[in-house]
Amino acid sequence: MIPKELVSELRRIVGPRHVSESRTAAELYSYDGSLAKGAPGAVVFPADASEAAQVVRAASRAGVSFVPRGFGTNLSGGTVLPSGGLTVCLSRLNRILGIFPENRSAVVQPGVTNLELQNALAPKGFFYAPDPASQKVATLGGNVGENSGGPRCLKYGVTTNHILGVEAVLADGQTVSIGGPVLDPPGYDLRGLIVGSEGTLAVVTEITVRILPKPETVITQLSVYDSVAAAAQSVSGIIAAGIVPATLEMMDAPIIRAVEDSYTCGYPRDAAAVLIIEVEGPVKGLAKQAARIREICMGNGCREVREAASAEERNRLWEGRRGAFGAVARLAPNYLVNDCTVPRTRLPEALAEVAAIVGRHGFEHGNVFHAGDGNLHPLILFDSRDSEQLERVHRAGWEIMQACVALGGTISGEHGIGIEKLEAMRLIFSDEDIDAQRSMKDAFDPVGLLNPGKVFPDTRRPFAYDRRPKTAGGFAKAQQALVENVQHAIRAGQAVVPRGSGTSADFGNRPRLAAAALATGDLNAMIDLDAANQVVTAGSGMTLGTLQDALAAHNQWLPLRPPLALLRRTLGGIVATGACGPERITYGAARDLLLGLWFVDGRGRLIHAGGKVVKNVAGYDMTRLIAGSAGSLGVISQVTMKTATRPERCALAAAAGSLEACAALAAEVLASNLGAVFATARPEGSEGAWRLRIGFEGFHDTVESQLDRSGSLFSSAGLTATATEDYDLLSGPDAEFYRRLRASRFVVRVGAAANRVAAAARELLRQTAVRDVMLDFGGGRILAGGAELSADAWAGICRSASAEAGHIILEQAPEGFKTQHEVFGPARPEWALMHRIKATLDPKGIFSPGRLPGRV
Repeated sequence: MIPKELVSELRRIVGPRHVSESRTAAELYSYDGSLAKGAPGAVVFPADASEAAQVVRAASRAGVSFVPRGFGTNLSGGTVLPSGGLTVCLSRLNRILGIFPENRSAVVQPGVTNLELQNALAPKGFFYAPDPASQKVATLGGNVGENSGGPRCLKYGVTTNHILGVEAVLADGQTVSIGGPVLDPPGYDLRGLIVGSEGTLAVVTEITVRILPKPETVITQLSVYDSVAAAAQSVSGIIAAGIVPATLEMMDAPIIRAVEDSYTCGYPRDAAAVLIIEVEGPVKGLAKQAARIREICMGNGCREVREAASAEERNRLWEGRRGAFGAVARLAPNYLVNDCTVPRTRLPEALAEVAAIVGRHGFEHGNVFHAGDGNLHPLILFDSRDSEQLERVHRAGWEIMQACVALGGTISGEHGIGIEKLEAMRLIFSDEDIDAQRSMKDAFDPVGLLNPGKVFPDTRRPFAYDRRPKTAGGFAKAQQALVENVQHAIRAGQAVVPRGSGTSADFGNRPRLAAAALATGDLNAMIDLDAANQVVTAGSGMTLGTLQDALAAHNQWLPLRPPLALLRRTLGGIVATGACGPERITYGAARDLLLGLWFVDGRGRLIHAGGKVVKNVAGYDMTRLIAGSAGSLGVISQVTMKTATRPERCALAAAAGSLEACAALAAEVLASNLGAVFATARPEGSEGAWRLRIGFEGFHDTVESQLDRSGSLFSSAGLTATATEDYDLLSGPDAEFYRRLRASRFVVRVGAAANRVAAAARELLRQTAVRDVMLDFGGGRILAGGAELSADAWAGICRSASAEAGHIILEQAPEGFKTQHEVFGPARPEWALMHRIKATLDPKGIFSPGRLPGRV
């Protein structure tokens, strides 16, 4: 029961009309899109972020559990309160607060639906990449809570790859702002931890999302098959050819017939399976990609490939795919939606296993799923009024999860854990792994009032399943030695600092205590190179150059060009410092390429986070927390990252002009569908002259066309085109600049909104005597190096960065300067939350003490 005093206070906060204790409200909010049921004691509807914070404070003071909720489309029981409590419905927070094409961002409230944002962006020539099939009714707050996916995730990634920042209310009612339009704020990736946490860590009241220019053109194909296995084999063939479609969706015969009975979309009723395949991008070269896809499909037993001849045909095909779940409702009183991911090359095996399991339990099923990233959605048809059927369908779902895990996959690709998959967490994580994740809940919500009973199983019960790393030989011994070294340091009270090749040894503040180096040089083995699935697992001590050499034999690469030491940096160091170059706007940062890792924490435990598949929402995303933590939470022993096919050509177009002209043209390019991989500028020649460079990478014909188009843009903008030049894939066009920068005594990195990079650069140049400068317009970043930096100049540029709502990091500096100054700039409110996380994962404070923002 909800205390009457709390109900009275809630009515005072939001108004009497927006609080309900009725049986009708209890019934309406007792379920979501899953089979779970609950019974909230009351439902409250705050109107804005301020009211939401007041509601949370009131519930916290009363000791009443509460759950944030949108429209309840989630599919794992994540918004159901099984033991009563307060449902905080955020449906009234439904405004789009701003769209900023110049920064490739938009700010929305959590009650805005995915489709509402898409419709608002379309007239401006932009789109938001995550697009779950439920986008008409799924709210963006729910998308954040579940780390939602959708058909376009194959090319663009899941929700976490497109969330720039959140405003959130913590369990005690405190409001924090985390991230924003300025990329890569210093410290722990708290936004990455909140995304996918299923409303258990915070109540999100505002979201800053990344938006992208709409592609120049789209080609949509429907491939028809007489065999489900043949369709699955085509998926791997397309990716292996170096083509990354925007979508690769599959439906099998039962789903096809249900959809056609509901929507008449033109799917062939006699087909065993169909693939909906889309490629998009610059017109030049796209038809060649589509022709190659047709060739691959026909070579894998495809009956025919149809190409949508109009927007209407394309929309009909997608109407069927997006409406598939609803169409299946005509086939049975209920269906259980399974959501597992396997490596895409294992799809034929996974589909066969699913069919065998469902048949063994006496049910029928259909398959509709994201084939390109191996995310399966078998729909098992049953009648929940029959308790025996209900029990059997849950057993079948459990066995499907076991089968997918055995194939190298995970238990949830995009629907979350909630209540329904609690026990299945122990199929993929050890009890220690789960305890490490649960400790994040303790750091955010020590009393445990926020959406309790979700995500984590009761690990006090025995569960026989070994998830220790399957490594052997020299690497296993080196990893065990690392664990023992950390355990010895804990017993001795000895501070330690992880150290790989030494290129990032001085990153962060000067340690408060003398620290011993934890060398990772012996952890340099290639553990698993799965070229067919474009996934690699390697020891943290392996250098990027060594990895790139190994990937080259498979025509692949890790799309990162970290500044300063480039190929000499270790994988562990790159991940730990979040290193990335200007190509970040296209390929992402280390956090975006990271699928899983193992690390030794401050309790001396070897902890596993993430996995080996692209879509994985099992538990909290600890991988992103460790990425960028600079060795202050533990030492990484191995990483799993997604790779990419090597582009056929890398080339740039360059032009000279004033800083203002370069910035204006860069903004135009980045807001267009030209497809630039980066846009940078550096001073050149006479005073006031700058050289703008726009980079392109991909198929040869496409790059050639992009270079031609950029040349005409230069002349119309009043810049003087100077050259087009090819550059090396691995070192990129900035290797010499990075070498000079590495030799500087001081290196400063300034983060600014994309449209304020030029202004921030002018201020930096006015206040300092930096010698080498590079402006990254797409990434909103300035890198600058010089021989001198006074205390006054440092204070001045820190103030300037804060005034612009940006951030600043002193990447390199002499020890004496670091002793006297906080290298991460002015203190930020979220640092206190980072310190709580540090105290939880590293209770003895042995890892890199003082290195963290705030010198903790």
